[in-house]
Amino acid sequence: MLLSMKANHETASTPMKSVRRLAKEYRPKKYQLNLSLYPDEMNFAGTVKIEGHLEDARSDITLHSKDLKIVSVSINGKDAKFKLDPGNDQLIVLSNKLLNAGSQLVEIKFSGTITDPMNGIYPCRFNYQGQAQKLLGTQFESHHAREAFPCIDEPAAKAVFELTLNTPAGETVVANTPIKSQSTKDKRQVTEFEPTPIMSSYLLAFVVGNVKYLEAKTKRGTLVRTYATPDNYKFTQFSLDMAVKTLEFFEDYFKIPYPLAKCDFVALPDFAAGAMENWGCITFREADLLVDPENTSLPQKERVAVVVAHELAHQWFGNLVTMDWWSDLWLNEGFASWIEYLAVDHEFPEWNMWAQFVTEDLIRGQSLDALANTHPVEVEIPHPDEIRNIFDAISYSKGASVIRMLHAYLGPKDFQRGLQTYLNRYKYANASTDDLWATLEEVSKKPVSEFMSAWTKQAGFPVVHASRRSDTIDLKQERFFFSTRERKSMQDKTLWPVAINATDRADNFTLTKAHDRWKIGDTNAVKLNRDQTGFYMVRYDESWLDELSAGIKAGSLSEIDRLGLLSEAFTLAKAGYLPTVSALNLLGSFTQESSLPVWEIILGQLGSVRRVMEDDKLRELIKPYVGELVAKQHDRLGWKESDSDSHQDKILRPIMLGQASFAQNPDVVKECLARFDKMKQPSDENPDIRPVVYGTAAREGDSKTYDKLFEFYTKSDSAQEKGILTGALTGFKQPELVKRALDTIRTDEVRLQDVLYWTGGLFANRHGKKQAWDWMTDNWDWIEEKFGNDIMMMTGFPLQSARAFTSEADAKRYEKFFSKVNKGGLDRPIKQGLETILWQSDWKKRDAAAINQFFSNWKPKDSQ
Repeated sequence: MLLSMKANHETASTPMKSVRRLAKEYRPKKYQLNLSLYPDEMNFAGTVKIEGHLEDARSDITLHSKDLKIVSVSINGKDAKFKLDPGNDQLIVLSNKLLNAGSQLVEIKFSGTITDPMNGIYPCRFNYQGQAQKLLGTQFESHHAREAFPCIDEPAAKAVFELTLNTPAGETVVANTPIKSQSTKDKRQVTEFEPTPIMSSYLLAFVVGNVKYLEAKTKRGTLVRTYATPDNYKFTQFSLDMAVKTLEFFEDYFKIPYPLAKCDFVALPDFAAGAMENWGCITFREADLLVDPENTSLPQKERVAVVVAHELAHQWFGNLVTMDWWSDLWLNEGFASWIEYLAVDHEFPEWNMWAQFVTEDLIRGQSLDALANTHPVEVEIPHPDEIRNIFDAISYSKGASVIRMLHAYLGPKDFQRGLQTYLNRYKYANASTDDLWATLEEVSKKPVSEFMSAWTKQAGFPVVHASRRSDTIDLKQERFFFSTRERKSMQDKTLWPVAINATDRADNFTLTKAHDRWKIGDTNAVKLNRDQTGFYMVRYDESWLDELSAGIKAGSLSEIDRLGLLSEAFTLAKAGYLPTVSALNLLGSFTQESSLPVWEIILGQLGSVRRVMEDDKLRELIKPYVGELVAKQHDRLGWKESDSDSHQDKILRPIMLGQASFAQNPDVVKECLARFDKMKQPSDENPDIRPVVYGTAAREGDSKTYDKLFEFYTKSDSAQEKGILTGALTGFKQPELVKRALDTIRTDEVRLQDVLYWTGGLFANRHGKKQAWDWMTDNWDWIEEKFGNDIMMMTGFPLQSARAFTSEADAKRYEKFFSKVNKGGLDRPIKQGLETILWQSDWKKRDAAAINQFFSNWKPKDSQ
C-alpha cells in the first residue's frame, strides 16, 4: 500500500494487548465466499465455506469477525453453536464433540452493513451525466477482511479464494481473478471468479459499479486493464502504458513470471491511502492513477508512475512472498519504496529518480527517525490495531533507504541474485526479515545479517563527527536527535556499523566503534557518504566544511552530494550540532545551481527557517535574499517552455516563478495576477504553472478571488486539480476567508479522503494556523466519528498541528488537548508531535538572533 501524503521507545507507549494468532490453531486452505451486495440499501449478506486444517484436537474453532451478524454456523455439515467476542473481533464456533486434528469444514451464513469509512466494503460516490452514482470498493489491509466475511485475517493464513458476487444487473464487476461465469436473473447478476492463487486475506478485493477501462497486453500475454469512472477512464492511458512496461521490467528483474492471467488497476473516487496492491485488482486514489493532459502537472505524472511501480513491485514482494506478521511490514513497504525508483528510472532515465530518492525518502526517513519517539524498522506489533501506527516514514522511507544502502554494500548483481533466490524459495508462502538476510548472505558470501540487523532492529541513526589530522580522519559516532533535551536526558550509546565511503575513493571503511580513525591520505575537499548511500549524517569540522563549500563553487561535487551536504548542514543546525549561520554560509556557495533536486532542498530549508522562526521582520529580510538567489534560474527559464527545456527544467520553472513571487518580484506578481484574471476555467493555464498563479492570487487577493477559486473547485471533476485549488483556497491571510475554508471541510464539497489536505494547508498557513487549531479542537468529535477507525488518517491531525507551532506555550496547549482526547491509538504520533514543537522551540530560541543578524547584514550584489 502506498500512503497518500508520503515512533517511540516501545516502553513509552501505552501497552497494547497481545493478540492470539488464530492461524496457529486453524489454518484455512480454501474459502468459497458468496456475497450478495445491495448498494442502495447499504448492506450485504453472504455465506462462506472454509476448508482448513485444525492443528490440534479441540472442541471449538475461532475465526475473525467484526461487525457482522452471524445467522448460522455448521461444522462438517452439522449445525453448530457459536459465540461472539467483539472485543477481540472473534467468532467462536462451538462443536458438540471433540474435533480431531486435521481437515475441518466450517460454513457460516452472515450479513453486514456497508459503511462510509474507507475500509472493509465501502461506497464511492460520484456524478455522471448529472446523476449521482455509487460504486462499491474494498480495502482489507491491514485487518479489515473480517468486516466483510468471517475468516482467519492474518498474513500467515494464506489460502485460495473462490469468490462469487451477487450484484445489481448491469454493473461492472472486477476482482482479483478473471470472470469464470456470469448470469443475470430478476435484475440481479451473479459473477463467479476463477480461484485466486494462495494468498493472504488482506489481498482479496473487488469493485462493483459503473466503470470503464482501457486495455493492453504484456509481451507474455498478461491482460492489463485500467478502470475508472466513465468520465475518467480515458485518462488512464499513461498508467496503462507504465503498467505494461513495469510488469515486463519486474518479470525480467525477478526472473519470475507474473503469476496471474490479468492485472487490473481501478481508480476509486474515494480512497484513504494512495493505492493498494490487491493481487490482480490494484486499487488507487484517482489522483494517483489518472493523467489528464490538461490538468496533470509533471510532478503529479511522476507520482503516478511511481505509485504504479510501487504497487506492481508488491505483486512479487508482498503478495507472492508475504511477511509472516505485521512486525515485518517494512519488508513489503520498504522494499517496494526502493524498487519503485529502479523501475521508473529504467523507463524514464531523464527524470533523475535517484536524486529524487534522496530528497523524497532518505531525508523523509531521517526526519522521523531523528525523534526520540521513533520506532525500529522491525517493530513488535502485539495487536493488529497497532498496525496502522507503523504505516509511516520508518517502514516506508527508512526501510527503502536501508535497502538502498544494502544494495550499495552488496553490489547490484549479488543483490539481484539474492532477491531472485529469496522469492523462489518462499513463493506462495511467508517469510521474515531474517529469511531475507540469510538468503542474501548465502548468495553474496557477505555478513548481511550482522551488518543490517543494527539498522533494522535499533531505532534512530548516527551522526558521524569527522575531523582531520594530516592524512587521517577522526570519526566519532553518536545517535542523532533533533531535540537537545532528549540527547541530554537519554545519553543514548547505540552504535551502528557505518559504511564510510568518500568521493574520489574506491575503498571503504566500516566504523563499528564509538570512535575510530581512517587513514586516507590526501583529504582535501573529500566528501564522506558518497551519493548519500548510507543512512547517517556527517558533521564536518569548520575548515573541512569551508573546503567542501569551495568544492561546490568549483563544480567538483555531484548533484546528490551537493544536495546531501546542504540538507545535512541545515538538519544539524536545527538540532544544535552546527550554528544555523554556518548552514546559511554554505548556502552562499550555490549561486550557480541549476539542479531541480538541489533547489528543492535549498528552498525547503529556507522555508523551514521562515516557518519556525515566526518573525515577520525576518520574513521581509529573507525576501530580497530569495529574489536574488533565484534570479539567474528565473531569468534563464522565464514563463514559456522552449524546445531546449529538459524534463527537470519544466518542473523547475514554476518553482523559480513561485519563489520570485514570494520575493515580491513586481513583474512576476503582476503577470500571475493578470493570468488569473484572464482565466475562465483551469485549462486556460498550463497545469505546471497553475499552482504559482493560484497561490499568488490567493496571497494578494480578497473574497472575490476566493469565490473564483472556489467556483473552479466545485466545477472540477479532476482530483488533481482539486488538490491544487485546495492549496490556494487554504492560503488566504484574511481571517474571514480562513474561516470560509474551515467551514467548507464538513460539507459535501470535500471528500473525506481530502480532509487532511484542507487542514494541512491551513495549519501550514501562518495566518490560518490558530484558527485551524480552534477548528480541530472544536470538531474533534466529528473527526473521531469519521476517521476513528482509520489510525493512518487520525495521525495526520496531531502531526500537522504540531509542525505549525514553535513555542513551549504551544506545547503545553497541545499536550493538554491531546491527553484529553487520546483513546490510546494515537500515543506515538502525539508524542512525536509534542517533541517536534519542543525541538522547534529550542531551535528558535538558540539561533533566531543570529539568523536575523545574518539577513540584516546581507546586501544584494548590486549594492555591494
